[in-house]
Amino acid sequence: MNIELKEIDKDTLKVGDWVGIAREVSYGWGLSFRHRLIFPAQITRITPKRTKFFTDKFGEHDKREVFYECDSEAEKETFLAKAFCAIKNGIFELTELKRNNYIARISDEDLPEVAEHMEAIMEIIEKYKE
Repeated sequence: MNIELKEIDKDTLKVGDWVGIAREVSYGWGLSFRHRLIFPAQITRITPKRTKFFTDKFGEHDKREVFYECDSEAEKETFLAKAFCAIKNGIFELTELKRNNYIARISDEDLPEVAEHMEAIMEIIEKYKE
């Protein structure tokens, strides 16, 4: 999926404008996912020389911060980043289940359903093992 985020020219920004602020999704030491979370924030203050921008959610931003339009492309980017976060958190929880031996506590009623879901997940993941 090709997502093109539209950068906002900082010279056109004024107080009260809404911008998208990108934050990386990390999953290990020095590793980050290819899609980023785009958070909408409102500009609350701009310095006279336009070297610093202030937003309601993240506070101060320097001149190197890139702002994006909050459009459908930013929504797609955020959706994919959140989906990756759900996978990352699920893998962590499965690891904890195994490490703490809670996996053996799955009830007989839930076992067939868990196995079916796990097979479906592994079927999808199998094509990425190479």
